[in-house]
Amino acid sequence: MSDNRSEASGGGVERREFVRGCGALAAFAAAGVSAGDVTAQSDRPEGDLEALLEEMPRNWGRWGEDDELGALNFLGSAEALAGVRAATREDATGIETFTLQTSMTGEVDRDPIFPTRTVARRTNAQDERSYREGEAEPSAGGLKFSDDRFVNSLYPQGTTHVDAPGHAWYGDRIYNGFDAETTAATKEFDEPLEGCGGESVSETRGLGRADVSHVADHGIVGRGVLLDVGRAMGGAGDRLEPNACISRADLERTADEQGVALGPRDVPVIRTGSVARARDDDPEHEWAPLEEPGLCYSEGLVEWVHEMEFPVIGGDTLSVEKNVQIIDGEEYLVPLHGAFHRNLGVPFAEVLWLEDLAESAAADGVYDFLFTGAPINIERATGAMINPVAMKATTPESADESE
Repeated sequence: MSDNRSEASGGGVERREFVRGCGALAAFAAAGVSAGDVTAQSDRPEGDLEALLEEMPRNWGRWGEDDELGALNFLGSAEALAGVRAATREDATGIETFTLQTSMTGEVDRDPIFPTRTVARRTNAQDERSYREGEAEPSAGGLKFSDDRFVNSLYPQGTTHVDAPGHAWYGDRIYNGFDAETTAATKEFDEPLEGCGGESVSETRGLGRADVSHVADHGIVGRGVLLDVGRAMGGAGDRLEPNACISRADLERTADEQGVALGPRDVPVIRTGSVARARDDDPEHEWAPLEEPGLCYSEGLVEWVHEMEFPVIGGDTLSVEKNVQIIDGEEYLVPLHGAFHRNLGVPFAEVLWLEDLAESAAADGVYDFLFTGAPINIERATGAMINPVAMKATTPESADESE
């Protein structure tokens, strides 16, 4: 499974060894993880993204010189209606609803999807014990309530999330040609607050342009199409092997085999089986973040995404694309983040849970649905948590199987 200018780079590695792989330090640095959290090593991808993507299409200025939303501008009333029609197809007897989010919290010390980040931990800020011990007073009339707070660092991209158009770039320009210095815009606060590490925080940095709040304000509503590449071309457990490259031809072939048409301005959602592998500790393959399968770069893939005007691309991996890729003999780190985020304004929806949706689609052959969702509105953030909802038609065949 390779494209015309890309190939896989190596075999799977054991979980305890994943940080030793070529490009590991750079990959986690790009994802916002401290270099101190991974094993230091000297090998880094040296491919020149500026040269690789010089002739590739851009959407800069397409929606005006001040646009910060990117390809989500493609989603309007017609696209929302196409999603509704998919969910209410003529032979539908009902609608199944699937939420595509993985949990932010857990009992383990490290997130199995992103083991260099701690799992979010919440505790009660107030509960019955608080009232019994005199730490809180019931309101007039006796009403009591509980409340929550997180007690450790919370990573908005440490779970199912959507990237902002300004999340990834190369050179000195981000999406729409904004100066890369805008990614470090500072904001000062009159009243300092104590941070998770105990330090006093009176100033923060964030995206001054093309942040995720624009995605949150707009929302994502359209016709989603599940491309179950893991089932169509995978092996045991209907999962792609580690390091597998997914090409444009693979996506089109999967759609053909599923009997679904992928149309302009649809929301492609790509299942590889990778999140499930990480969650269930697959005995056949130790999960390794840098060895996840994913989209692999080719000029044809980039041009196709541009021509099809896809507003966003979803997947069940950390990056949607393969993290480290060999292109024309050179090693690159997530080149499609540069091609799609920076140049086209096409964000990724990452770490989606697609297993239940895929099982339903395989049972009744319905692979399109109404895709809806909006990330949490975090101003100046490079990405934010989202709980996408897939509303899929129930057909007579699927209704019979559920009885």
